[in-house]
Amino acid sequence: MSTKDEYVATMKTQLDAWSVEIDALQEKAHEVKDDVREKYEEQLSALRVKRVEGEKKLEEMRLAGETAWEQVKVEADKFWEAFKDSVHTFHNHYKA
Repeated sequence: MSTKDEYVATMKTQLDAWSVEIDALQEKAHEVKDDVREKYEEQLSALRVKRVEGEKKLEEMRLAGETAWEQVKVEADKFWEAFKDSVHTFHNHYKA
């Protein structure tokens, strides 16, 4: 398995884990106090959008040729780090 294939597989696993976490956060939405529920839902919606962007980025990585691979990886690393931070910030803010 090439480094590219390993990287894509690792990111797919992480994206799947975040998807499960986002779904679990959605299930907890009813537990959030009424006065913050709207903001909770907005931020959760933003995480869902990032998840879709992550799926697109994953596909871009899969399709990248060897010459473009390193540039795509650099861009993907920045995206994954931002997505991870968003999930953790949401989680910590709402103590979900």
